[in-house]
Amino acid sequence: MSRKGGLGGQGMNALIKSTDKEIKKAVEEAEKNGILEIDISLIDVNPDQPRKVFNEEEIRGLAESIKENGLINPVTLREKDGKYQIISGERRFRAFKYLNKDKVPALVLKNIPDSKMLELTLVENIQRADLNAIEIARSYKKLIYDLNIKQEELANRVGKSRSTISNSMRILELNENIQNLILENKLTEGHARTILSFSDNDEERDLFAKEIIEKGYSVRECEKIVKEKKEIVKDNNNDTQNKNIKKEHKKDPNIKKLENDLEKIFSTKVNVIDKEGKEGKIIIEYYSADDLSRIMDILDNVHNINTNSVKHTIEY
Repeated sequence: MSRKGGLGGQGMNALIKSTDKEIKKAVEEAEKNGILEIDISLIDVNPDQPRKVFNEEEIRGLAESIKENGLINPVTLREKDGKYQIISGERRFRAFKYLNKDKVPALVLKNIPDSKMLELTLVENIQRADLNAIEIARSYKKLIYDLNIKQEELANRVGKSRSTISNSMRILELNENIQNLILENKLTEGHARTILSFSDNDEERDLFAKEIIEKGYSVRECEKIVKEKKEIVKDNNNDTQNKNIKKEHKKDPNIKKLENDLEKIFSTKVNVIDKEGKEGKIIIEYYSADDLSRIMDILDNVHNINTNSVKHTIEY
């Protein structure tokens, strides 16, 4: 393998700033060694690679760009068992294979344990903006679970705010069907957030996602649809409340008087529900065992309440 000069990329800069001593030491050593030409046959892909979908057309396009302009940023590898494993840059690695190259320019980190690989891979890819929103969110979730850390600590490790981590992971509340649409780049992260706001119901979310794709809605148009839906729901809720209030106000004056009289007798809230003067019920509220006992004593002593037009069922 031959050595070439120059380091590159925001991803490496992020790793250099890492607070993890093992990572920092490995990166500093890689800087000293520079960019190396590594035999492609000795390179294995990373099983923890956050990116799961590789578009072959994009790989071919990247390969043509590399053929014309050369490789701007090297892949990042770690030494493992006499071979190498990709930390980041699998798309570039695939492009080199497409071009039938024997070697690929790489930064090689040494003495990196398996426990650090996901963190390294995630930091590098996030800084390069190589990942889809779902891939990033799933990686955050895996890091939190595997490392047994909280969102705040993860935010410090990957150089993001805690709210960024939290908002990213919220996308995983969407069902698998919609997550796959985001992975396939049929929906953007912005679309995903509007679907989350649109409804809590999976079926309604699926229908909205389908409509977005079929009609080609922009994120701004989706936000407008969500806003209009919320206003309709709010208006309907207000109408329902107003109807209930009106019903209460329309209660027969005789029923209201009966309620007042009973409340004086029992010293508690009483609700008389009358069904068109044919039947109904009286609800006497109590708030403790002692309160119930007191009401029972009163009932034992009450006789002959005049209820000419209403049949009463007492519930307690």
